[in-house]
Amino acid sequence: MSIELIRNYQELKVNMKTIDNYLRSKKDSEYTYAINLLKKGTCFIAVKADSGYRFYPSRFMGYKNNTMEQHDSNISKNGTVTNPQITFILGEKLIKNAELNNEYMKYCEILGFEPREKGSFGVERKFWVVD
Repeated sequence: MSIELIRNYQELKVNMKTIDNYLRSKKDSEYTYAINLLKKGTCFIAVKADSGYRFYPSRFMGYKNNTMEQHDSNISKNGTVTNPQITFILGEKLIKNAELNNEYMKYCEILGFEPREKGSFGVERKFWVVD
């Protein structure tokens, strides 16, 4: 089975809804999965919401109609592939941003876990911003 990259903003929104549903469901496997993606991520799409920001990890977001099962079976998943595609679709650069990093930390606390100081491999988190 070939895993396709997203091609447009609508496909990106489908993946956002998947993550939101996993977090909302509170089903242990789905919720834990989404939390782990957030814990381990380095590059995130930051979406402005009424109550602050919501964050979506790029490596999950970049593959069309992604799910827990599909993501786990995708042995070639890689942010160096998804990040340029997301940048192209959003028309925004991926940037380091201390304010958004603070918002990410708050979001994690709201979800009930303490975030790492930095992303995977000690790398500073980077963000795309979507209003």
